[in-house]
Amino acid sequence: MTNIVYLGVLAFVLCFVATPLVRNLTRKLGFLDHPDRQRKFHPTPVPRLGGVAIAFSWVASLGIFAFFVPTQSAVLLSALDKISMIFPAAALVFAIGVLDDLFELRPWQKLAGQLVAATWIYVLGLRIEVIAFTEIPGSHWVTFPLTVIWLLACTNAFNLIDGVDGLASGVGFFATVTMFLAALLAESAELQLLTLPLAAALLAFLRYNFNPASIFLGDSGSLLIGFLLGSFGIVWTQKSATILGMTAPVLALGFPIAETVISIGRRFLRGAPIFGGTKAISITVY
Repeated sequence: MTNIVYLGVLAFVLCFVATPLVRNLTRKLGFLDHPDRQRKFHPTPVPRLGGVAIAFSWVASLGIFAFFVPTQSAVLLSALDKISMIFPAAALVFAIGVLDDLFELRPWQKLAGQLVAATWIYVLGLRIEVIAFTEIPGSHWVTFPLTVIWLLACTNAFNLIDGVDGLASGVGFFATVTMFLAALLAESAELQLLTLPLAAALLAFLRYNFNPASIFLGDSGSLLIGFLLGSFGIVWTQKSATILGMTAPVLALGFPIAETVISIGRRFLRGAPIFGGTKAISITVY
């Protein structure tokens, strides 16, 4: 347990230091989110690409931990096995987010990339096959669309709620903590190792993302957080031998997914683009 705490502290420190560095670099390079008074109401241009700091902190903390804590080798080997499944697909989702932050991709381009990443996860063996002791019938005809829909829902949930300073990162933090606590109760050291550094990195990032935000999460962050949490939820279903099944990940991700469903329904009724951006709100407090 002490080593796990060190992992969390390491991820927190890395993100706390990396975030202002990314912020200053993106500001210098001119990668800014400019207000347009239509969807973006922050008073001044704000650096984006906050997801770069979060991605770096999560990967670097796990790498450093694996190098310096050999006593956890058995657990780490198990966790690294899951990371080897998640990392390539997560890297693709992250790259899509970075490209969108820099060049504003079309919705279908982002969705196509997410479909590739979700399919990649499934092919590598990370899939929803059991819910509450019950094996899902129908083999690939059921498990494949279920896994892909789950990952797409989680990935886009955080992207669609990323319209208020600190909202997506704050919800992501509490969702990750919820999953980490579930892993503690289930004594799943593997899931603890996967979730704690992400929670710690998000907590550090919130220092700079709270209103008024000095850096935005960006699609590089919101898409990555959603995809990672969706993947962690699938790991939970494969590891949980209790009647909880999908309960823990659904509870952890319930708010962003519910908000996504409501947002899509609202846009459909208004005739607005379903995958268009939401209004970003940033209020300066004097």
